[in-house]
Amino acid sequence: GTLIASPSLAVCGCKSCSAWLSPRHESQSQLPHRTTMAVATEQESKGNAWVDALTAPASLVLYGVIVGGGIGAIFAANDLRDEWYIDCLALPGSLWMQVLQCLVLPMVIISMVMAMVHMRQLPGSRKMAFTLVGMYMSTTVVAIIEANAFGVPFITNVVKELDASSIQASEEYGSSVEDVKFIDALLGVFENMTPENIINDIATSDMLPVIVASVVFGICIKAQEDDGSPTVTIKLIQQVNDVVVACLMAVMKVAPFGVASIVFSTAATVDIEEAGKALAWYLLGMWAVMLFHVFVFYTTILVIGTGRNPFPYYKNLIPAVLMALGMSSSMATLPTTKQCAAKNGIRAEVRDLALSLGATINMDGSGIAFIFIPCWLCTVQGIEFGATKIMLSAIGAMVCSVGASPIPSTGGVALVVLAIAGVPINSTFGLIMAVEFMGDRSQTMVNVFGDSVIVAVIDKWFGQSIIDMETAEKKVKPDEDVAV
Repeated sequence: GTLIASPSLAVCGCKSCSAWLSPRHESQSQLPHRTTMAVATEQESKGNAWVDALTAPASLVLYGVIVGGGIGAIFAANDLRDEWYIDCLALPGSLWMQVLQCLVLPMVIISMVMAMVHMRQLPGSRKMAFTLVGMYMSTTVVAIIEANAFGVPFITNVVKELDASSIQASEEYGSSVEDVKFIDALLGVFENMTPENIINDIATSDMLPVIVASVVFGICIKAQEDDGSPTVTIKLIQQVNDVVVACLMAVMKVAPFGVASIVFSTAATVDIEEAGKALAWYLLGMWAVMLFHVFVFYTTILVIGTGRNPFPYYKNLIPAVLMALGMSSSMATLPTTKQCAAKNGIRAEVRDLALSLGATINMDGSGIAFIFIPCWLCTVQGIEFGATKIMLSAIGAMVCSVGASPIPSTGGVALVVLAIAGVPINSTFGLIMAVEFMGDRSQTMVNVFGDSVIVAVIDKWFGQSIIDMETAEKKVKPDEDVAV
């Protein structure tokens, strides 16, 4: 029969069990098939959970990292670094990376346009909406400043340059960017932000003016017709976005093979021991800055902005943080985040708006990572990470954090940041991809944590005013009906 499941009852749908469900048989222990079916259901659920965990996309990528790294290490141990078949085995990874670079650009452009459209259509108090967006942007700026202040000196002083002869160069983006005086770099950034020929900027991967043009387009575009339906332009953008997302999902399905090939080519051509140490310092440094951002900066905001005790508040956030660790997606964690906010006493009107918007544009963890990645890549390649690259990386981290949410891999968006900063993309990027599944989860945890703190501040400042506004609307509505 059909299984009937509940937290305290598991029976089949046969006539015997149905009879025992009648009011005169209230004792669940008397159900004839309950024990057997409950045990079978629990065993099946556990088995499915293990299967889902072992076949999850992150697990498959991890398998690719292990296989590619292991085979590459064997080749390196036998001094087979210059053989022609290494280039053949590295080809799938190179092709996969090229396709990913091709798709990430339109994805970021569309994300920036739609993010601007979404922020223009924020419901409720206009003052609250602007405050919410401003706070999300401000926390991301602080996260980037922390990464530059603590992370950049740490990486440049601790991480060692890898053997230059083992680095396989590929297409370089913005490699002509050189470190100059700070004031010249600052003026150059503002000059570069102004698009001169948008088509040429796209063709030459000059990302900064392309993103600026996307933001302006999203601010100026007409989003709705007079009847409230989306305009033709918005429908076209959404349809293009659907196509790009479908292509990106297809590319990510073969990510285990692409990552395995990239990691193989890197492991076969670099010193594994030195590369492993460099990656360990990269992760430790990034995690240290993230912990500082969460437990120092966010705690300060929570205490000053709301007067709440952070310990019980953080305790109620544990389910959302653990969900972020497992799902690696702020959007997928959103239902759990809202439940935790409700447990912390956040008003429904505030949490629905603030958390939904935060899952789209509040990417503090990604902002930190987008500073560490170009800094680490420059360091291992022996390139000075000077004022120009620091400034361009910060700008790229800021604008790309907004567009990072719908993309299932931070490493893909990092390619745009590297293009803005003028950091060469070569085989060392495969090392970042090898540990990206760990970094991406920590970034999501920081993002969810930040959303949960900001929503408490907004609730403290604007929660009562929203209730008063809705109460006034309810009082006015009957009079409007009578007048009609």
